[in-house]
Amino acid sequence: MFEMEMANKCYKYLNKNKKEYTNIVCEVPFLSRCIDLVLLTRNEEAIAIEFKIKNWRQAIEQARSHLLGADKVYICLPQRKPSLLLLNTLESEKIGLYLYDPNEIFVMKEYLPAPINEKKVTLFRNMLIDKVNKISNKYSQSF
Repeated sequence: MFEMEMANKCYKYLNKNKKEYTNIVCEVPFLSRCIDLVLLTRNEEAIAIEFKIKNWRQAIEQARSHLLGADKVYICLPQRKPSLLLLNTLESEKIGLYLYDPNEIFVMKEYLPAPINEKKVTLFRNMLIDKVNKISNKYSQSF
């Protein structure tokens, strides 16, 4: 399994249950990185999700940059019991955790809720939301 497979299955799952989201976009350029999946909620929250198969430390490193603009940030890892080190690190970094299991009805489950990100930069948040909306509009206009 590849990270993009995991992200694509979660994208399809979230699109089926889109009631709480206004936009769901994969591969969103943000600052010098690319966020795997961004959700815009009906409450106008921007949620960034970084997918990783193995290296959760790298996922956290990437997720740290997402904290500049997102209201909530998660990493998503394949289903397994998270280590205490991982959970403690996520809590101290203010990053949530989704667990992914393609064999379940709910392919992604929130294991550790992400707190509201109080340190985001308003300018970067607005840039992220604008980028998501532009990508979404461009994609919908191509059909």
